[in-house]
Amino acid sequence: MTLLQTRVDDQTAARFKKAASERGVKPYELLQQLVADAAAVPEPNTWDNHWDRLAAMKLKRAGKALADLRAEAGER
Repeated sequence: MTLLQTRVDDQTAARFKKAASERGVKPYELLQQLVADAAAVPEPNTWDNHWDRLAAMKLKRAGKALADLRAEAGER
């Protein structure tokens, strides 16, 4: 079975391509992963698999930490 081509607005398509490139995959590969993840039976969230799931997301650190933002706002 193949995935059907979907029509989305240009802004959504550009964001999807950017998200795929940030993860180091092609857009179609990311779409395949998303469909497979959605169809799979979810495993329960535990602290044992927390860091593995976090690493699999390949997230980048935000520009500023929450502590930095609070310090700039004058909060303690």
